[in-house]
Amino acid sequence: MAERAANLDGEEVFAVDYRVCPPCGLGWVEQPYTEPRFQRCGLAAAGLAALRAEHPGLSWHTLGGHLRDSMAFWAAVGADVPGGYQQRPVCPHVDAG
Repeated sequence: MAERAANLDGEEVFAVDYRVCPPCGLGWVEQPYTEPRFQRCGLAAAGLAALRAEHPGLSWHTLGGHLRDSMAFWAAVGADVPGGYQQRPVCPHVDAG
């Protein structure tokens, strides 16, 4: 599992865990976190966009189900994203641990 993070003055203000499988054209993100005082400022959307730009051509998913209070977030950041951050298990090439 790798991590994409954003720092401000040496403090981590956004982070998300991710995995990619280029042969299958798939990527997964898990547990995005934004420091509460920076929520709804676009950091998560920007971080996820940067991750997609770093790994172009992948279909993006999550491993877990979306909690009710996070469904609007995933719908917003998943708009026009291949895979739409819908739940999908990892492929056989990726360690699920």
